[in-house]
This record gives sequence, C-alpha cells and structure tokens, in this order.
Amino acid sequence: MKSGVKIFLAVALIAGGAGVSAHVAMAHGGAKGIVKERMDAMGDLAKTMKQVGGMLRGKVPYDPTEIAQAAERLKQHGGSEMTKLFPDGSLEAPSEAKPEIWANWQKFEAFANDLSEKAGALKAASMDQSAVPAAFGAVGKTCKACHEEFRLKKD
Repeated sequence: MKSGVKIFLAVALIAGGAGVSAHVAMAHGGAKGIVKERMDAMGDLAKTMKQVGGMLRGKVPYDPTEIAQAAERLKQHGGSEMTKLFPDGSLEAPSEAKPEIWANWQKFEAFANDLSEKAGALKAASMDQSAVPAAFGAVGKTCKACHEEFRLKKD
C-alpha cells in the first residue's frame, strides 16, 4: 500500500474516532458501575487515537516518544483489561454493547487481544515515522471491526 493511502486511511479512522469521542462524552450521562468504567475506557481509547492522528495529520509535531506512550496506553486497554469490562449481561443503559458479545465471546476476546497486539506493533514502529501510519491503521481497523460487530449502531 502506498504511503499516501496509508495516511489517508489513518486520517479517516481518526475522523471517525473524533465523532465517537464526542458521542461517548454525551452518552456517559447516567452510566454507572462497569458500564461507566468501560465507557470511560473507550473514551480514553478515542482520545489517544485522536492524539496520534493529530501527529499523523501534522496538526501537532510528530514526537516518537509520545507515539510510543500513546501506543502503550492503547495496549494496556486491550486483552483481559478490555474483556473484564464486559461481565456477562452488562447491558444497562446507556451501554452501547450488543448482547452478541457474550454469545460470541471468543471472537470478542480475539478483538481485545488484537488491540494489544496491534498497539504493541505501533509502539515498536514509533521510532520509524514512515512505519507509523500502517501500524496505526491496523489499530484503527481492529477497533472498527469490533465496533461493527459488537457495538449498537448510532442514530
């Protein structure tokens, strides 16, 4: 894939993430307990993706140390840290989780593990500015795939 296409894909993912971030902030109203915890975690993920996206779009100076730190934050949200935020049946409003998460737990768990893996690859790529867009795009694709499968559609 050409570098320009990779950057475009990364920017497109971030643009979507910015909308998600605003929606998540509004959706938190009334969230309690584990639902609030996971909505806060998703908000942090969106904020972190937006931070990296800003560097890739040139809105803020590229800083490989900040990219590595952001990637580590993303990685820490994946795997078991993600799945523990989804105890069986935790669908209280304003949750955006679909019940299919628990019916398809192995697939959900695979997405959570992929987030950690792809974020780890982003961290490893952070010192090579030309490699970051593809690594960042892979993180975004993981988020998107999980959301398409397991998050309720927005109005």
